[in-house]
Amino acid sequence: MTGEISEQALREASDWFARLDGGDATAEEHLRLADWLALRPEHRRAYDYVCDTWRISTDAYELPAMQRKAVSHVPIRRGLAWGGGLALAAAIVVAVGLGLRAQQPWIAQYRTAVGEIRTVPLSDGTTLALNGATALTVKFTHGMREVELSAGEVFVTVGRDPARPFQLHAGGRVIQDIGTAFDVDMKGQDVDVSVGEGTVMVSAPPEAPATDRVTLRKGQTVTYTANRILSAPRAIAAQQVGTWQVGILSYDQMPLEWLVADLNRQFGDSIAVPDPGLAAMPVTLTLKLHDRDATVATLEKLLPIRAVARSAGAVELVRAQP
Repeated sequence: MTGEISEQALREASDWFARLDGGDATAEEHLRLADWLALRPEHRRAYDYVCDTWRISTDAYELPAMQRKAVSHVPIRRGLAWGGGLALAAAIVVAVGLGLRAQQPWIAQYRTAVGEIRTVPLSDGTTLALNGATALTVKFTHGMREVELSAGEVFVTVGRDPARPFQLHAGGRVIQDIGTAFDVDMKGQDVDVSVGEGTVMVSAPPEAPATDRVTLRKGQTVTYTANRILSAPRAIAAQQVGTWQVGILSYDQMPLEWLVADLNRQFGDSIAVPDPGLAAMPVTLTLKLHDRDATVATLEKLLPIRAVARSAGAVELVRAQP
């Protein structure tokens, strides 16, 4: 593989690695790295190569001091067993400082406004698609990739990195990826996890029995709170997971209030369902989003409801009269 990577690409990859692994990179720099990685296949190979080299170097750093000193004085020359490309990458990475930058996590926060959908590519190949009114924090360390969802909804396509597990924290539980694409949707204290590809495990809280954890596979969904699983895993159409990214919302026996919450992510808190019984009414439908009034008009045709205009442009959904 080293023959396929130029010295220039290795130097640029090492520079990016040093900036991001140092813990002080901005979200904008992270997006610029994603652009650089997408520019040429060679860039991705070079960056992966530098990351692998860093792992070799930090493994050496974990040796006892005398052994580490011996490792640090091994001459690096072209043409030896490592080869020119690996030697160059190792020399650059070691210059960053063994055991210093690897201890500092890279942290970034992302937030979307009402009605905004944003896609965030990360340097490990992971892609985060944020729905409207969503807030999350990304934390990458040498041995772990973590996302904490504090509000809203995110569709995650996880990049492959066996050396760094991927975890998403939401609603008091941890969602552990096992090579997959999945959606996490927070509505108040309830969290809904749906799997479009692969498998995820939803952990149990520390004080709960291990039997409280759930494994979901492609085409399954579950709803939970921090204290308990609200529903057994149920089947869904895998191809419908994350279709909100293209303006399509799908529901299968979900409460009307969940649909309204999704609409308010797009249109602001302008739609209300004051009747608790109506709010809990299960709905099964697929809805194409338009502007708010057109979308509400479609709901009036599909469900036994009618819309009532209120002050300041707000709308209330009430039961339709027989």
